Amino acid sequence: MRLRQWFALSVVLLMLGGALTACRAGSVDVQGLTLTDEDTMPIEVQNSPQRVAETYHFAAANQDVLEKIPCYCGCGPMGHNSSYACFWQEDGIVETHAMDCGLCVDIAQDTMSGLRNGRTLAEIRQQIDADYARFGPSTNTPPVASTQEN
Repeated sequence: MRLRQWFALSVVLLMLGGALTACRAGSVDVQGLTLTDEDTMPIEVQNSPQRVAETYHFAAANQDVLEKIPCYCGCGPMGHNSSYACFWQEDGIVETHAMDCGLCVDIAQDTMSGLRNGRTLAEIRQQIDADYARFGPSTNTPPVASTQEN
């Protein structure tokens, strides 16, 4: 009996150690996407609705992706040059703009969906442009090369 208890305790400790390592690393894998860990996020993000918070977690962990995706909410005059800028400032400080902008959140969520479905950044960008151009001018985001993968 003691051997089983020791084995069970060992398994739990190993699992806990793995979870703590993931927390220290600052990111977690959720449905095939890398998101930042909840504990690393500013309180404004932690207190946001789940869908909004999820996009901030995604943006923080995937700057290289969202910097290639334009925003169509009209934020270009604010100095934004990509969807990423709606979530995070260049100095790593949270940009609260997207907390109140459904279009920013929708664009990031559509990007996440495209990645989950195995689409390339070029394909995702093309779909974002087609779906959101009707809302207004895009940020000045350079195009994605059609051969560029995720």
